[in-house]
Amino acid sequence: MCKSFLLLKSILVDCLLPNGMILTLECLREATLITVKHELFKEARKYPLYHLLQEESSYIFVSVTQEAEREEFYDETRRLCDLRLFQAFLKVIEPVGNREEKILNREIGICLGLFRSYKHTVSFDNVL
Repeated sequence: MCKSFLLLKSILVDCLLPNGMILTLECLREATLITVKHELFKEARKYPLYHLLQEESSYIFVSVTQEAEREEFYDETRRLCDLRLFQAFLKVIEPVGNREEKILNREIGICLGLFRSYKHTVSFDNVL
């Protein structure tokens, strides 16, 4: 994102829902992902095709970071300003695979300093 993003208190975030709808939300930079998700689903209720969505907790956000990597955001306590998004665009997806294992692998990667180059194919057995 551009440097002016850092100066703004609120930003416009485009969100792509699994039912094909794209909604734009005005969010505080410091808003957590859980807050953004709650506001997104509250707004989505006003539109057709809302009935095709599952409950909020069934989904996570995914986006492209400034490192040009696709990242799934399992930790919904993270703030928008800390995500280092390339653009203010969040896609809502159903997580594939074992959620707890992915969270643990991400935390281990952060502890080992691998987070910037972390890929889903990293095998921590080969790191040590």
